[in-house]
Amino acid sequence: MIIIRFMRLTRQRAAILRLINRSEGHWDAEGIATALQRRGERIGIATIYRGLQALERAGLVTALQIDGRKHYERADKRHHDHLICLHCGAIGEFCSAEIEALQQEIAAAHRFIISHHALTLYGRCRRCGAHDAGRQPPPRLQP
Repeated sequence: MIIIRFMRLTRQRAAILRLINRSEGHWDAEGIATALQRRGERIGIATIYRGLQALERAGLVTALQIDGRKHYERADKRHHDHLICLHCGAIGEFCSAEIEALQQEIAAAHRFIISHHALTLYGRCRRCGAHDAGRQPPPRLQP
C-alpha cells in the first residue's frame, strides 16, 4: 500500500486510478465497475464510490457533475471545458483562448478575481443532431 497526499492508495483505488489515467474519457462509477470486472478485478460498487471520493479529495481525479451523477477524468489534463449531448449523453471537450480571455476581461470589469471555473455547454452532438435533423425529442439528461 502506498500513501499519497494523506490517502491510502489501496489495491482497489490503484485499479480505479489506473483505469482513469489510461483513458481520455469520462467515467461514472458504474462504467468503472463494468470495465474493472471485464479486466478480472473484483471490486464492489460501494468500494468504487468510496475510492472515487478519496481520489477526488486527494486531487488525483477531477469530477464533472452531469444529470445528478459524477463523471471522473484524469486530473493531469490541461484546462478544458465540456460539451454535453442531452440526447445520448456524450461528453466532449474543447479549449478556447478567446473564451478564457473574455472571462478574464469580464472578471476585471467587475473587479473580480477568478480562482477557477467550469464551463459546460449542453445541446446535441453532431451524431444526434444529424440523426434527428427535423425532430427534437425530449432531452435524456437534465443540466
